[in-house]
Amino acid sequence: MVTHPRVQRRTAAAVFCALGVALLLPAFGPAPRARAATPTTAWQNGAFSENTAGVVDRSDVILGSPNSQAAQSLPLGNGSLGVAAWAAGGFTAQLNRADTLPGRKSPGQVVIPGLAKLTSAPNFTGRLDLYDGVLTESGGGMTMRAFVAQGSAQSSDELIVDVTGADPSTTQTADVHLWSGRAPSAAASGAIGTLAETWSDVPAPIGTAGTFGSMAAITAGGQDVAASVVSSTDVRVSFTPNADGSFRVIVAAPHWTGGNALTTAQTIFSADSLSTGGAPYSTTTTWWHNFWANAGLLELSSSDGAAQYLENIRTLYLFDNAAEEPTTGQLPGSTSGAASLFNFSADSQPFYPNAYWFWNLRQQVAANLSTGQYALNLPVYNLYLNNLANIQTWTKANMGGLPGICVPETMRFNGNGYQSDTSTTFAVSCQNATATYNGETITSGAEISLWIWQQYLDTGDLDFLKTYYPLISQSAQFLYSYASKGSDGLLHTVSNAHETQWDVTDPTTTLAAMRSLFPAEIQAAALLGTDQTLSAQLSTALTELPDYARTDESTHTQLLTASADASGTDVIGDSYQPTAAFHNSENIGLEPVWPYNVIGDDSGSLTALAQRTYTYRPNVNNPDWTDDAIDAARLDLPAQVQSTLVASVEKYQVFPSGMASWLGSQGSEPFIEEPGVVTTALDEALVTDYDGTLRIAPAWPSGWDASGTVYLRDQTKVDVQVEGGTTVTVGIVTGATHSMTIRNPWPGQLVQAVDGASGAIVLGPTSAGTFTLGATGGHSYLLEPTANPTTALPFAQVTGTPATAAKHLGSQSIGLDAPTAYASLAASFDNVGVTSDTNTNVGNFDGNGASMSSQALATAGAASGGTVTAGGLTFAWPAEGGGQNDNTLAAGQIINLGGSGSTLGFLFAATYGPLSGTGSIIYGDGTVQSFTLSATDWQATPTSGETTAVTEAYQNRAGNTQYNKPSYVLYAGIPLAAGKTVTRVQLPNVGPVPAAKTAELHIFAIAIG
Repeated sequence: MVTHPRVQRRTAAAVFCALGVALLLPAFGPAPRARAATPTTAWQNGAFSENTAGVVDRSDVILGSPNSQAAQSLPLGNGSLGVAAWAAGGFTAQLNRADTLPGRKSPGQVVIPGLAKLTSAPNFTGRLDLYDGVLTESGGGMTMRAFVAQGSAQSSDELIVDVTGADPSTTQTADVHLWSGRAPSAAASGAIGTLAETWSDVPAPIGTAGTFGSMAAITAGGQDVAASVVSSTDVRVSFTPNADGSFRVIVAAPHWTGGNALTTAQTIFSADSLSTGGAPYSTTTTWWHNFWANAGLLELSSSDGAAQYLENIRTLYLFDNAAEEPTTGQLPGSTSGAASLFNFSADSQPFYPNAYWFWNLRQQVAANLSTGQYALNLPVYNLYLNNLANIQTWTKANMGGLPGICVPETMRFNGNGYQSDTSTTFAVSCQNATATYNGETITSGAEISLWIWQQYLDTGDLDFLKTYYPLISQSAQFLYSYASKGSDGLLHTVSNAHETQWDVTDPTTTLAAMRSLFPAEIQAAALLGTDQTLSAQLSTALTELPDYARTDESTHTQLLTASADASGTDVIGDSYQPTAAFHNSENIGLEPVWPYNVIGDDSGSLTALAQRTYTYRPNVNNPDWTDDAIDAARLDLPAQVQSTLVASVEKYQVFPSGMASWLGSQGSEPFIEEPGVVTTALDEALVTDYDGTLRIAPAWPSGWDASGTVYLRDQTKVDVQVEGGTTVTVGIVTGATHSMTIRNPWPGQLVQAVDGASGAIVLGPTSAGTFTLGATGGHSYLLEPTANPTTALPFAQVTGTPATAAKHLGSQSIGLDAPTAYASLAASFDNVGVTSDTNTNVGNFDGNGASMSSQALATAGAASGGTVTAGGLTFAWPAEGGGQNDNTLAAGQIINLGGSGSTLGFLFAATYGPLSGTGSIIYGDGTVQSFTLSATDWQATPTSGETTAVTEAYQNRAGNTQYNKPSYVLYAGIPLAAGKTVTRVQLPNVGPVPAAKTAELHIFAIAIG
């Protein structure tokens, strides 16, 4: 990969007409790249030419409006410290680590209120700059740059926030706080404040009884910096900016198991410059630039923009995984596919946060291999290697004293399979005494071992293989010992078909694991000169394994044999007990395809069988970790690769960061497993050699163009370009001398291979369907059709321009759109909050079909189309009750509102409150005034600080029914600047769509008086 100078950045700016009205255009995904009449190639002088920064920044996350909700947070991290950053209260950032066990508690949240001037400004813009690893924002004459220190500063694990444009005479503050249920020691001395807490893990047999903890330390660079203890869970630094309006806030959250927090913080901060810029920023950007220079990137394009969007997801996966996964022996960042280091919900964690589900990590491990990020897999491998002795003990105790290791599918960080910190009997993993989701799931060790073997095949690192070989041999030993020979002379098992079927005969997962792991162990042992006896046993065992169970494609209830393949209507079953109960949504019949690699696109009748299994799979696009697209890629099904990837992203990618949710609705934190699936599927569809044969674009959608790099076995990377449905560039760069088996990228055509350096023909011409290239380490090669040689094509570097707006695919988006300007509040109405008692089904005030009653409101003084008086102001109450939109969900909209007076008033209500949000008043002279609207839930009795404008006696529910409980419309009055004329109001950015259990702020009316 050739890295070229960075393209100049462009910053989106608000455009104002002469009347002061914002001209804000809707944001769409990146425009499709115009397809050249003649294909071009980026291969020149034996190398693939790519502007790395240009390609990466195509996927930058753009904030056209402030991300004021926690679920809109954006990720930053260095592999040890992860941060979720959003715009609530000015600037809020939650700190997260993987080693605050057993609950993975957050070290705290940082709040900088003075940045509300920036985030509430009408000209606000933001960018998550992936190439630099920095979040930048601007607005109201201020700028902010936030990043987590990388490189030489990584050991101190710091979030750094640099600000310019602040008022030098205005005191600023920055807090770090915890919450109810936490009991830190709060301290302050000079310019440093700290929160530190330790706790003990539960004792054996469940836990380690070890000491764990969290620490956060805060300081600032500016003038008159002073730290103070605000409360037992809150410390603050107060300061004034430098004379030029700049300041820096630094928050450290290092590994912590106790000690003197203030002394530790002084050591950390003494090494840092407290002025903006300096070493932490330069070392961080340098680290990220080096990361991107060694990552396999793809630039994709399609006429509908879907390919570009998937490219963005893939690039964001690389950024997120590098920010979440340490490259040392520390614990993995993700335990269950959740992006835990980017949690935004205090200490709330899904599932069992101190245990690892490998099924939900497989996607990331695979994606790291195909993108060349081998070091990011080491924490996963080390988790199991470092617990090898504990897993052996667990196996002997729970699996009948068998040798080797049965790795618990849900494995606690200390190597056992308990799934509760309060019970030794609840849902135990890898235990054959209890039928549970993981009670007899015995294949996790095999899968971990096979990924280790694949990484060895990719890197050729014999020392790596030697280090991790015990996992391979011990997993193989266990599977061999677990099986027993039946009267038919074959080896049988009774175990789980992962989590889908429990305690069943010869599940497909176990058969596939043995078919794949036993040959890998035999080869690994031969390379290391060890375990000859075990290898001999495994070699024999491979001849004694039963066929995969077959079942009928229509009902999946019949037990069939391999002879049924001739009918063309059977599929691979989950086990030999097809009618056993199903407990999870998994396509077990496709496990032999991926990840076990024992059925591919040239496996004879098994390929057709697997393709039928895919077509008639029981679970389609469910849930977010679905492997549908990967399986389609392996089985040469390009249309299905396209459709499943698009459908999956449209269903599950609900966070503007590009990450997904488990079931398609926002939860306590984002999930990274679906981006891992997208990355793996795209790479498998474009370039793969899973069985040692190199395939180019075996399942690439015909309407997608692609340019980029995929990493393969034998220290090889392949640079590929597909344009207009035709492969135009196939460049191979080898790190090791080896013989490559290659499927002809241009079937039926004469193909030759030329040396990248000399241009000499080193193979061919040949029209063979498969041929062999003797590759020398350190060389590059170009494959080309002799009739249309790549070297004759015009040269064009792969490049791109930085994103300038949010991207969209269906109802999902990456980033946030710029606010839309409306001529009036009524023009912005987007929700039916009020219904007639005789037509309630049209309402959806709270996302659950509830609504206010038009009749009850009229009785209370708010008649449809009438007026309401509150706070001395007269409001126009909307026409409602007929099913029309009657309120606006506050999401940063700009309302053109001319007038002057002493008060700006609102009639509003909150669903799933309480909540608050900050908006802006824009005056004719260009000045901006911030305001905050706060509300309890519409059904809750207003607090003493709130003013009730209307109280209705009952509410409406679906089916023309009523709920006998009052609800409330609130009034708030905002004092206006004397002598100034209001021209526009920007509503708080609370939430754009009604959804169950999602807090929303509803605006019914605005008035000036």
